[in-house]
Amino acid sequence: MIVLTFNVRGLRGRKKKNKIKELIRDHKVDFVPIQETRMEVITTRLCQSLWGSDDCDWAFLPSEGNRGEILSILRKSMAIVNYTFLGEGFVGVLGMGGSSPKMCYY
Repeated sequence: MIVLTFNVRGLRGRKKKNKIKELIRDHKVDFVPIQETRMEVITTRLCQSLWGSDDCDWAFLPSEGNRGEILSILRKSMAIVNYTFLGEGFVGVLGMGGSSPKMCYY
């Protein structure tokens, strides 16, 4: 599994979105947590645009004061997402998949 983590310090700009999209595509990323999106609402359209296809599931932690705004995107064909869970400063994903049919936390 290829993981890319990115602290964007704001995801509204086109340059940052294009850079994330380029990194996901060029490195064939399977999972990407994006920190500090500074966005209150995330849409499926935005996630699919960043991912470059509709082969993704996602979970989002909105901001709480000065913390939060974490977006996690996972390749659907890599794992079946059983559920997501949010906590103070993290987004967790429990899925089954990869090279062996085992439950994994992302």
